[in-house]
Amino acid sequence: MQRLDSQKPHLPAAPDSPVHSKPRVAIVYTHFPHYRRAVFEALRTSERYEYQFFYDRHGVDPTIQSAHEDQHGKSLRTLSFCGLMIQPAFLQYCLGIHFDAYIFLGNPYILSTWLYAPLLRMQKGKVAFWTHGWIGTREGLKGTIRSIFYQLADILLLYGTRAKEIGKGKRFPPERMHVIYNSLDYAAQQEARGRQVGKPAEISGAYFLCVSRLVSNVQLELAIEAAANLSRNSKSNVQLVIVGDGPERQRLMAFAAACKADVRFLGPIYDEDRLAGLFMNSLAVVSPGKVGLLAMHSMAYGTSVITHDDLDLQMPESEAIQPPTTGLFFRRGDLDALCEAMSHYLGAIDMTPRREEAINTIEARYTPEVQRELIERAIAQMLQESYST
Repeated sequence: MQRLDSQKPHLPAAPDSPVHSKPRVAIVYTHFPHYRRAVFEALRTSERYEYQFFYDRHGVDPTIQSAHEDQHGKSLRTLSFCGLMIQPAFLQYCLGIHFDAYIFLGNPYILSTWLYAPLLRMQKGKVAFWTHGWIGTREGLKGTIRSIFYQLADILLLYGTRAKEIGKGKRFPPERMHVIYNSLDYAAQQEARGRQVGKPAEISGAYFLCVSRLVSNVQLELAIEAAANLSRNSKSNVQLVIVGDGPERQRLMAFAAACKADVRFLGPIYDEDRLAGLFMNSLAVVSPGKVGLLAMHSMAYGTSVITHDDLDLQMPESEAIQPPTTGLFFRRGDLDALCEAMSHYLGAIDMTPRREEAINTIEARYTPEVQRELIERAIAQMLQESYST
């Protein structure tokens, strides 16, 4: 699902720019992940606020592709050690109020944010955390630390409604929690979707699609075994197509051979047109482990998503799946339950209403433009400004 785009976004001018006709907002990330390019660009073109983006141009995680940037992005070195991070250079922007609002990546493992957020608020600065929020109800000590950390911000910008409900249960003030959802580059996906009309499918026959880094926690063995079982128990061959690469690839290939499953490993694919075709011609996307932005990517092409039902071990984007229209949940780790969910898409059913519902769901909540509006509504409330579209 990872998409690389060679086009560079045009980020805002540096904070020492002499003309500031709009309230100024600093967005402080550890890096510039490629999947944030579209929403950052949507924010950059805002008519309401002037955004300045800070991030480490070299990235902080080798598994996450960094987007291209240009000279308008403000470099902010992020130092990592033992899973913890600090951003020492941002201290200069916390000694005095340089922006009308500050949005930090709401990760409690970024130790410097523990200092910067209260320091800014002591000076009457306004601080928001852009964060998953509370993902599960069984977090224990980690959940307690997370709750303490979130209290350092004026408001939270959350990926999903479940995080807000969990926050309410922890007595976090609901008026300080704003759901902004998540998004990919939907405009590019729309264009790619249109270019697929009339094109022949890359893979013939019925197939389910998996798009993931090939690592142990995605549990692709379950999807491979389910495809093998469905082929044995149905009159036609059921293929599983896997897009992605990683340390588990050779082991998964051996496992597929042992199961006698018809599995095609295509490796990593970053061409959006090719991905569009693979999504649109598949029966459904299968994500046996947790599902995140893959749900957005799949549903943008009208493709349903199958994933497990343990919400404490899911990502916020799983909220987009509304059974039985935009996807199905199966009992986590249960092979028979996964087979049953996948078999639902093998029948002769009209997929058109399902595809339309999936696309409508994305357009209603999960586009960069919708995300920008929700972010700016939250900022306006934090700054005690009126908001009108």
